[in-house]
Amino acid sequence: MLSSVDCRKIVVLGNPSVGKTSVIQRYVHNQFKGSYSATLGFNIYTRYITIGEKKVGLSIWDVGGQEAFKKFAFRYLVEADAAIFVADVSRPESIDDLSVWNERLDQISNRKIPKIILFNKIDLEHNVDEISDRLNQLDIRRMFNGIVFASAKTGKNVIDIFSMIAKMLTGWNESFGVPQKQKINFNGALADAQLPIVFFFSDDCTWCKPALDNISSLSNEFPLTIRVVNINTDEKLAKEYGIQSLPTTIIGSKTIVGDLDTKIIRAIMADEYVRLITE
Repeated sequence: MLSSVDCRKIVVLGNPSVGKTSVIQRYVHNQFKGSYSATLGFNIYTRYITIGEKKVGLSIWDVGGQEAFKKFAFRYLVEADAAIFVADVSRPESIDDLSVWNERLDQISNRKIPKIILFNKIDLEHNVDEISDRLNQLDIRRMFNGIVFASAKTGKNVIDIFSMIAKMLTGWNESFGVPQKQKINFNGALADAQLPIVFFFSDDCTWCKPALDNISSLSNEFPLTIRVVNINTDEKLAKEYGIQSLPTTIIGSKTIVGDLDTKIIRAIMADEYVRLITE
């Protein structure tokens, strides 16, 4: 029997026209429109999902990204339980302002909450190198708990964003700001100061092999323990971690959905290895 509903507030932040409303509409109503009117102030959407035996109500706040509303945004961010920061891969400059939104969120929040970076519009042409360079320069990179490459237009990986948030919230330790269920430890990896990585794939995933090759290529730079999981033969573990799309990579305490280039992987590994040896 399911327990009572646990309702959580998720704020979706980012510059105008990065696709915040499109992402939410795709997730809540499974629809996509070519254009939306600019969000003035905020809109609220609700969806209920089940994580294990727990029913979670997601109250999703679509916060307007216009410059005129940034100074008022704090009113809408109060008591947020999680945040999604949206950038447009076809406009890499939109990545830079994620730090601005993160600062505003931190100014009014008195606790650590799960944070996801969403790179939207992967269906459009984009420069992976530039995206990697900009992300690696942001301090927010060290603060996020997940990164998803998605497309509101096609629906690719959109469900992962909110499922990831919901799963984190069911095991979130507010004292330390760490999603307990995502702290992986196997074969003494943590005891040996090796960075634990779980890589989920399937035989028909075309992005998986290149992504795994990129991860493996860095084993000479970092002491890694890599566990490769085929979701077709290990469905139980895939379900435990809430795997929706592939490739999905868990590096230390961070979860990444989508293709990864070497620059991004190296930066995340460096952040997580420092966290590992200093905790």
